[in-house]
Amino acid sequence: MTRWTEILMSHMTPWPIGVLFTASAVSFLFGIIGTVMLLRVRRTLQAVPRLQERLDTLTNSVALLTDTTEACFRALSTQVEFMRAAAVASGHIPAPPVKARAQAPLPATAPAQEPISETQAEVTARKARQRRVVGAARRGEALAAIAAREDLAETEVALRLHVNQQHQQAAEPARYGSLLS
Repeated sequence: MTRWTEILMSHMTPWPIGVLFTASAVSFLFGIIGTVMLLRVRRTLQAVPRLQERLDTLTNSVALLTDTTEACFRALSTQVEFMRAAAVASGHIPAPPVKARAQAPLPATAPAQEPISETQAEVTARKARQRRVVGAARRGEALAAIAAREDLAETEVALRLHVNQQHQQAAEPARYGSLLS
């Protein structure tokens, strides 16, 4: 035996009892460290659902704000077109050239269609646009190209993709649920 082994064995009371005591102390120490780490991980995982709820609320708020702003701009555009058509009809301003009229018809000349309901038509259009944006992103198109084609801001395209990702993640089961129980 080496000198260090002899010194170590001379300080341990009877050889098997000293080894068992040391092994027990080391095992107990590892058990305490493991328990502390498990409690810290559990506490961290308990904060995840609260953060997810707050993120969902924020996402829904931003989507509502975006939809409201979009509806407001649409209403303003309709009102401006209506006022322009009324001014053209009364003769206050000259009518646009025929070429410009063919590209952008005035609301007064548009055929009257009876939608099922205003809100249902808007929801259908919004869902269709969302599908087109997500499909284009999956095909690998750039945000700028999608935004230009859909006549949206790049930030709104990014928001729509983020909302779609959140809906997909919400449909998946939680991977860490068994650790929380």
